[in-house]
Amino acid sequence: YSKAKTAIHEKKIQLHDNNNDLSYLESVLLNIENADTIAELDVIREELRDTGYVKKRAKFSKNKKRTKPNPTKYTLSDGTTVLVGHNNIENDYLTTKLADKTDIWMHAKDIPGSHVIIRLERERTLENLPADIIYEAASIAAYHSKSRDSENIPVDYVPVRYVKKPNGSKPGM
Repeated sequence: YSKAKTAIHEKKIQLHDNNNDLSYLESVLLNIENADTIAELDVIREELRDTGYVKKRAKFSKNKKRTKPNPTKYTLSDGTTVLVGHNNIENDYLTTKLADKTDIWMHAKDIPGSHVIIRLERERTLENLPADIIYEAASIAAYHSKSRDSENIPVDYVPVRYVKKPNGSKPGM
């Protein structure tokens, strides 16, 4: 009985870990599908190497410089700047390092996709942000998600100060 009880507990932990791995690998697959250049694929390969999913090659140069994340910049109809990450490393950089605490973070709800940051000026807040600007930025977040061809994609948005990266989590989570 106690052996079976312990096994059930351990299997729940393994199932949780496997679900986290699956969601991470789905986001990596989306990044691979959306990659436009060889350089973007190299960054994804480097990310997979760092997380242990791909073995390091013996010929891999240790002197190779890491490329600085370069998120895509969009300008909305009223001149507001929106930044979009291309892969999990860029998403982390964008959300945790580049964005101010007053900026707005967006992501397609429960769907692998890019992090989207709405850059706000000092006098603007989420409360006084026009609905059409939120809708435009949400459209960008939906386009850069796995469900880009769907008609109705829910998008979460919140000020960056409320976005937390769990300790020990993989890039982009």
